[in-house]
Amino acid sequence: MSILKNITKRNIKEARSNAMLLLIAFVCAIASWFIIAMTKYPSDSKHVSNIPLSRDISGTAAADSGLSIIECSVGSVSVSLDCSRTDYNRISADSLKATIDFKNITVPGTYTLNVKVESTNDAEISNLVISPATVRVELDQYETKAFVLKAKVPNISGGENKAINSADITCEPGEVNIKGPASKLASIAECYAVSNQEKTLDSSYSLNSDEYQLFSEDGTEISSDKLTFDPPLVNMTIPALTQKTVKFVPQIVDAPSGFDTDCLKFKIDPETITIATNNTETKLPDKLELKLRLSELDIGFSTDRLISNLLMGTNITNMSDTDTVNISLDSEGLASRDITITSSNIPILNTPSKNYDYVILNPTFIVKIVGPSEAVNDVTAADLDVVVDLLGADDSMDQFPYSVKVSCSKYDNIWSVTSNTVNVKKTLKEGMTTQASESGSTMTTTTAG
Repeated sequence: MSILKNITKRNIKEARSNAMLLLIAFVCAIASWFIIAMTKYPSDSKHVSNIPLSRDISGTAAADSGLSIIECSVGSVSVSLDCSRTDYNRISADSLKATIDFKNITVPGTYTLNVKVESTNDAEISNLVISPATVRVELDQYETKAFVLKAKVPNISGGENKAINSADITCEPGEVNIKGPASKLASIAECYAVSNQEKTLDSSYSLNSDEYQLFSEDGTEISSDKLTFDPPLVNMTIPALTQKTVKFVPQIVDAPSGFDTDCLKFKIDPETITIATNNTETKLPDKLELKLRLSELDIGFSTDRLISNLLMGTNITNMSDTDTVNISLDSEGLASRDITITSSNIPILNTPSKNYDYVILNPTFIVKIVGPSEAVNDVTAADLDVVVDLLGADDSMDQFPYSVKVSCSKYDNIWSVTSNTVNVKKTLKEGMTTQASESGSTMTTTTAG
């Protein structure tokens, strides 16, 4: 029995000794393999993704020229590389730095530039392949520029007999400072503070807006990307204007006494417009008069008038989409005719001086008349009332041109469209003499008979 115990103890002791030898041999084999592998295969390949691409350009010629990165085509890169087995686990996206090679760039523009990648923890890398190897970069200078603010409130309207005119909306402040790329700022022609609030107004109203819209010279909207606005908030005051739709009415300013202006028919386009005012003391008229001279109303007459001129100095705003009104004579049924007038039959009225005789030098001249066809054909020279009225005339010269007034009292629907001018001569009456005054002008005296 004791013999068996001794044998068992010896076997257990030998087994333990053999196991320890086996473990030592295994460890030695692993170490030998590692030493052999490191000696025969000293490096390994590795792929690293999502390495942030730095946008820092400090210390470069581009930065010294005041340039900044406006746009970059990628935000990160990937690399494939070789490294030693001892550095393999030390290489990651956090231990690699990707930068852009700005070379000697000093002017704004868009460039295709190389990407550089280097280790930040002294790990040795080789056979580096970067993807993408190049990036597209836009460089420009950041500037600040002031723009006049206009208002845009597309969803705000006026109540009954009220109107909203964007030109009357005031912004506080009236200007906005925009900071951004110089080339983008240069393309901005108009800047609007915008509110999409919906409201119907019966009186003035104020609101705040934090939205801006930018437009180029040709009306193309410009994105606000990469731009900052100061102030970020704008107060807009919106007046509710009192409005009214009124007609255009022709007014003849030089019609002779007895002439029937109702015989004149006109075509007016547009016939009406809407006008408005935010001045409580301004009364909106019932009509807008288009003043016309009878002497200009020839067959085919047509003229354009600026509505802004009609409303000038009135505190009244034109709410229509046009600033032009056209008025033309309806020539249907009208005719014209030239009539020869003998000057000897023309009276001269309101002579400037009683000491002179005034005579018309033109023996004859032509008068053009217009009216209904049947009446025009019946008019004779004797039917026309022709005078030369020298009231207010400048007769400092011995001869001077002067206009002729023509009317037709026999027919209340016939008028003249000729801007006639005759030459008038003054002659000192018998028994009158002239002498120079101390001021150098002439004086007329009566010579005793």
